[in-house]
Amino acid sequence: MVWGPDSTRAAVPPAEAALPPDADGAPEGAEEGVHGFRLRDAFIIIAATLVGQFLGVIGYGAVLYLTGDGTVQDLLWKIQHDPFRNHMVVVSGFCGYLAMLLWIVHLLRGRRITPSGIGLVRAGGGWFALVLLLFFALKGLSVWLMTFLDEATIEASYRTMDGLVGKETLWAAGSALLVVAIAPFLEEVAFRGALYQGLSRHMPRLVAAGIATLGFAAIHLQYALAGGVVAVVTTAQVLLLGAALMFLYMKSRSLWPGIALHALNNGVSLIFLFAVAQP
Repeated sequence: MVWGPDSTRAAVPPAEAALPPDADGAPEGAEEGVHGFRLRDAFIIIAATLVGQFLGVIGYGAVLYLTGDGTVQDLLWKIQHDPFRNHMVVVSGFCGYLAMLLWIVHLLRGRRITPSGIGLVRAGGGWFALVLLLFFALKGLSVWLMTFLDEATIEASYRTMDGLVGKETLWAAGSALLVVAIAPFLEEVAFRGALYQGLSRHMPRLVAAGIATLGFAAIHLQYALAGGVVAVVTTAQVLLLGAALMFLYMKSRSLWPGIALHALNNGVSLIFLFAVAQP
């Protein structure tokens, strides 16, 4: 028995039951193209980006240490100040997403999962009209949430993220590429195309959607570094975005509308971040 698309238990068809089970206990090739990723795949994909980000920080820190005066104090000063902090954030992000991408490619090639099997299928224009409506709704809710903060606190909350903003053209372009293109694509594949798909094989869809949304929020907790009410507001904003992205995927069965909303949201946020960070 497996969970069907209507979140009810469904019997495995005889043709599938005859297939040899894979390591997860599911018939090999079962539901391929619908649930191409397994649950363990999702965990490995997400773990890969976290490990990649950590190795990126370690690698960049080693470069700073070896090219500096060779003291820990010099290293700690650099990673807290621009441009070194901006460089470290960008390098860490690229390393994390590169690790995620390599594992996704490995799964696609090794498991012979098709792009449509993870949700990279064409969506009608109506879904992208809905993307715009959801974007304005999310921004409206974000503005309302910001009313709980004073102007100085709002600026402080943006300052917690200004490691992404660099004054050098090359690194600023790298930040924009990372935040507006790479992150939306790979995070949608990871959380909607992999984690939700993997979870929905073992539980009702709404439960799987809730867990996937919480997981998405969990890797964005760096935005709550300012603490206090700011932490609550920023976490609520990420949860609202995650819920909207999950809704788009569940209804359209395509990752592209969510990628578009994610990129639009990140792009506008980055513009505000650049504006606030200017002297």
